[in-house]
Amino acid sequence: MAIQPLRFAFLLTLLCCALCVKAQNNDVQKKYDSIAVFVSKTNQKDSLTYFLNLQKELAEKANNKKLLADVHYNIASKSNYGEMESVENFQKAITLYEDLDDVASLSKVHVTLGRAFQTQSKYNAAFQSVNKALEYAEDIDDKELMINALSFRSNIYENFSQTDNAIKDLNEAQKIALQYKDGEKLLPILQGKSFLYYSKGYYAESVEAVKEMLAYFDRTNNKRSMVVWRNNLGMIYASCNCVTIKEQKDNMHASIALSDSINFGYGKAYASVHMARALMKEQKYDSAYVYLSKAKNELPENVNPSFLGYLHQTTGDYWANISNKPNAIQAFEKAYKIWDKLNKLKDKQYVAKGLATLYKDLGNNNKAFFYLDNYSRTKDSLVNKTKIENEKELELTYAFEKQQYKDSIQNAETLDVMALEQQNEIQRERHLQQILLGLFLAALALGGFAYYAYQRKKKTSKVLDEKNKIIEKALQEKQLLLKEVHHRVKNNFQIVSSLLELQTKGIEDEKALSLANDGKNRVKSMALIHQKLYQNETGLIDFDEYINVLVKELSYMYASDKKVKTNITTKAVKFDVDTAIPLGLIVNELITNAYKYAFDAATDNELTISIDKLNTEEYKLVVSDNGKGIDASVNLAKVKSLGLRLVKRLTKQLHGNFKLTNTDGATFEIIFKDTNARALLD
Repeated sequence: MAIQPLRFAFLLTLLCCALCVKAQNNDVQKKYDSIAVFVSKTNQKDSLTYFLNLQKELAEKANNKKLLADVHYNIASKSNYGEMESVENFQKAITLYEDLDDVASLSKVHVTLGRAFQTQSKYNAAFQSVNKALEYAEDIDDKELMINALSFRSNIYENFSQTDNAIKDLNEAQKIALQYKDGEKLLPILQGKSFLYYSKGYYAESVEAVKEMLAYFDRTNNKRSMVVWRNNLGMIYASCNCVTIKEQKDNMHASIALSDSINFGYGKAYASVHMARALMKEQKYDSAYVYLSKAKNELPENVNPSFLGYLHQTTGDYWANISNKPNAIQAFEKAYKIWDKLNKLKDKQYVAKGLATLYKDLGNNNKAFFYLDNYSRTKDSLVNKTKIENEKELELTYAFEKQQYKDSIQNAETLDVMALEQQNEIQRERHLQQILLGLFLAALALGGFAYYAYQRKKKTSKVLDEKNKIIEKALQEKQLLLKEVHHRVKNNFQIVSSLLELQTKGIEDEKALSLANDGKNRVKSMALIHQKLYQNETGLIDFDEYINVLVKELSYMYASDKKVKTNITTKAVKFDVDTAIPLGLIVNELITNAYKYAFDAATDNELTISIDKLNTEEYKLVVSDNGKGIDASVNLAKVKSLGLRLVKRLTKQLHGNFKLTNTDGATFEIIFKDTNARALLD
């Protein structure tokens, strides 16, 4: 009996351990998933590497083979396919998926591994990998995986110049894809077709397929694929001459910018070579050389042979265009060796023809004959009659099988129609009556609804018209009231001015009399503002008109025997009352100051007033005279004159600054802001 408690304790311990492990695995999964969000949103290679390594550490810590396999696959697929590190990570993922017996993932990873082998120009290894992918997809009858494998194998066949087999696989993939409504299933087929059309010289069809893919990658924000297929589009444009040079360059500029944004060196190198070709067409050879140099600088340590061949071929074209035949031959021969090794017949033919021409120009007939013979033999291989007939037959296969399938469906439908024709005839008339009745009821309901809607709209319009009239009347009353307010304020200022006028008649002290007159003028300048406000509808004061009236008032008071020529330039500026009152007082003080202290009867006196708009926020007022100026010893910061102190205070109110210069008289310059600009600062 004593054993029972021990057994119970042991089982309880096991249960606790199991729960702890489960909780730990759940925690790891949450962290893994949160990092996956960052992986999906970043395109920077350094950031991707950092986040993927974090996921790898989590998967290893939890000993979770599925997560570890997935992270090896992601590291490989997001790295440079031309590097061995990519292949090694794919192979680690395959080993783990095999342990898990995850057939779907095995098919997917073998296709992607094949693409890595293709990038490295290891076409046999790529072919073996894609065949395994197809076997796995067929084992579980996964149509989408079969489409991907067939489409990619078509591309490999094209690398082997086996166009008939390439078309076979594409037709088979397209038959499967047409069973789905989702256009994404056609994406790998479009990729295969674009390469196939390009290799056969069907450039318009190839461009159309590539643009469909670019639209899809743009919608899904797949920047790496955008770079790859923009570069492929650049290759087609370079061959077909079907677009302008500007369009070719714009496409390559976009590819280079995208490559820089995701640190995709290979993509930028390809785009730079395409850009060099476009610039050579414009005979901008110096610029073309710059882009060729950039392409060489962007190359990784393990260079893709196909790209290296293309770079040497384009470099050869560059040297040939600037008549540097030895350098052109050197570059072309490097390209020829690569195309010969990779069995790229079309590119090999192009380079052989160029070498034959260059050697002939240099008088080396043996070499010229050798490359001319290779050019002819390669051309014969490309235009083999039997091969073309096989291709045409295979191109028609899919269309014929699709039509045959449609015909069989139509025959079955015809038999069904004949069998049901009698029954349908009996029901047709009844259905027609029901339809007519339904249409009548629907028309009646629609008419009723339309009448109801019309009446409601009419009623609503009437209410809105009445409200608009009330609002318009209220607005008119408000405007009239505001004008009345300005009128009364102006009258009050006039009363104050008249009182000051009467008061001055009893003042004998000249200083007191001067102070009273100054006060009277200030009141008049403000009264004039309100007079202008109630005389117009806009609520703004035309300062050109205002200054002219103010100058007449002041000259009448102070000029007496002094002859003063007045120049006023305001360029039709207008201000509201909040700016006009302080600005009017400033102008009044400065003009009064000029009449009182600057001018005398013995000289030709001149007064200049201007207001200019400096920018959207600031204005500049300048009042100058040709008098004797202000004593240089006067300190404006400590001046006791009420007028100048008032000018400084009002300038500050306008968020402005005040400046005095003595050059051929006194010049007062004030830069200030209008009401709107001051409101933003406040």
